[in-house]
Amino acid sequence: MSSAAVFSRPKGTARGALHDIPFVAFDTETTGLHACDRLVELAAVRFRGDDVEGEWSTLVDPGTAIPAEATLVHGIRNQDVAGSPAAAEALPGFLDFIQGAALVGHNAPFDIRVLAHELLRAGLPLPDNPVLDTCAIPRRLQLDVPNHRLATLARRFGVPQGRGHRALADARVARGLLEAYLRDLGPAVESLVRLALTRDSVLLSFRGYASEEVAPSPLVALMRRARAELRSVVLACADEGAPARPRRVTPRDIYSLGGTVYVEADCHEDGGVHTFRMDRITAARLDQQKTPFLRGPILIGS
Repeated sequence: MSSAAVFSRPKGTARGALHDIPFVAFDTETTGLHACDRLVELAAVRFRGDDVEGEWSTLVDPGTAIPAEATLVHGIRNQDVAGSPAAAEALPGFLDFIQGAALVGHNAPFDIRVLAHELLRAGLPLPDNPVLDTCAIPRRLQLDVPNHRLATLARRFGVPQGRGHRALADARVARGLLEAYLRDLGPAVESLVRLALTRDSVLLSFRGYASEEVAPSPLVALMRRARAELRSVVLACADEGAPARPRRVTPRDIYSLGGTVYVEADCHEDGGVHTFRMDRITAARLDQQKTPFLRGPILIGS
């Protein structure tokens, strides 16, 4: 099972080649209106051109009571999610489903930040798939519509709608909107899609949307140095409910979300990719090539 999704951005695409690119339209339902609220439903539709290649959806146990005001929006009750997987159990399946695809969402930054919080809580790496926002595209083109809500745009473009504010139904509408934009709005939308798929910047990626500016600190500087020099770090991390213990990792990326800084790294212990909260790293030092694995105290610094 893959722990991260990788999209190979084409350096050039011939006209019409967009039909050969896999897309995944996705949507979330949550316990509230904030990105740090918990996931209660996640769904995705994978398609290529006019062909739907598969659908994936699951209810998610948020580990907390669903507020009545949230249930009024999406209709999901506490008894509905009883026995459903927690986000940490559900997300690896989602990451596998989006492997190698460009993501499509309506007001995508919100859904991405919800998923990013859940991924980081689970210690999973953030994917770097390109992202297209079906809410932002008509804004960018200054389309004359009353508002940019999903239902409004679906009516404008004749996209069939299911039950609103349920993840799979809304993911299907997001897919239909992208197809309608490409069909009805022509080259302007094609150019925006190609920009998201081919630009060198990561601003239009899942990770780019989710990440905030990383506050400087000695530990951040240490991790960045290790990444730049392709060196490993010996660190001790006080995970929740477990004592701190040293392990050797090689940093891949550093990012911030909700004011918390994380380091994503290859773990030499089990060969997996793990994400560590920087505020739970109690000690760290750059590993020297011939230095044996340390089990005593380790200090921040080189």
